[in-house]
Amino acid sequence: MKLINYLLIALVFVSSCKEEDTVETPVLPSDYGKGMYIATENGVSFYDGEVVKNQIFKGVNGTSISSVSKIKFKGTKAYIAAGNQIVTANIETFENKDVVNGFVDVVDFDFVNFDRLFVVDKGDAKVKVVDLNNLDITAEVETGENTVPTFIASSWYRSIVLNSGAVADSLKDTTIVAIDYRDGVIPLSDFMGSIEVGDNPNSVVWISNLKVLCKGIYDPNNSSSNTESSLSKIDPWDMELDWNITLSNIYNAQNLVSDVSDSKYFFTAINGVYQMNNDGTSISQKINFTSDILETSIESYAVNDTTIGYANMLFVNDAIGANNTIYKYNLATSTFCDTIIVDSPVKDINFY
Repeated sequence: MKLINYLLIALVFVSSCKEEDTVETPVLPSDYGKGMYIATENGVSFYDGEVVKNQIFKGVNGTSISSVSKIKFKGTKAYIAAGNQIVTANIETFENKDVVNGFVDVVDFDFVNFDRLFVVDKGDAKVKVVDLNNLDITAEVETGENTVPTFIASSWYRSIVLNSGAVADSLKDTTIVAIDYRDGVIPLSDFMGSIEVGDNPNSVVWISNLKVLCKGIYDPNNSSSNTESSLSKIDPWDMELDWNITLSNIYNAQNLVSDVSDSKYFFTAINGVYQMNNDGTSISQKINFTSDILETSIESYAVNDTTIGYANMLFVNDAIGANNTIYKYNLATSTFCDTIIVDSPVKDINFY
């Protein structure tokens, strides 16, 4: 009888162990992936071309992220700059994977060789180097005393960081900084020098050569100190200024982007969105309301019932009237062709 009791107890124990072993982590649905990702003050929104889903990080993970300024992608991960941290998520499910801390105010970042991330920490006036394998900050590079770095672009073995100044005339900046991140097969994070361009550089196009957009001095509370914006051409390897051209009657120019051929540039300014040639000539207004974000992509559209064409599309918001609304503008037809409304002000747009 005792033997039978022992066997029954053992059977119950084994059964309970098997039940525990078969408990599986829930499989999250692959609701995301290809589409438009919108960084907002409240988190991240997703647009698949038909439907907008707001605060997708919170919806999947149950945790909010705020003060999102940038979203970029590497492999199957989204990297999100959110105030004093960088958060990553699986691009298909948006499940949170990692969090990188140790920042004051992240405004931009770029992926460089040897699985590293160069992070522009505006609040600390530094570029911080993150090892993507162990998610540690491994180095810091000063961008200059009392500088306000805001933008980074990388090519070949070098990153260029823009010191964009502040509103008041006394806090303007004119410098861009070079940081080398590799020498053959050796990883680097070395400050290589800086040069002066126009007042308050804020964005670049780096395709065949480096063009830097400088907004000039723009103080909405003191227009007497304002100066016109400019475009600079830089030799990024010799760190020499080739030329700087004033953009006549253009103030507070920002968000420089290019068409695929590097022949036409687009940017925002105080009273609209503009187009110009890549040498700063032939400036024309394309959109007549103020936007504080600008992105471009090549997309197909119906020319007529039987013909499909391809055109550059501009994505902008109405910074004054509806900063939570994105408008898609077809440059081939000079018409707006889509409206995307999210739940809070737009800070950045990117496509996966």
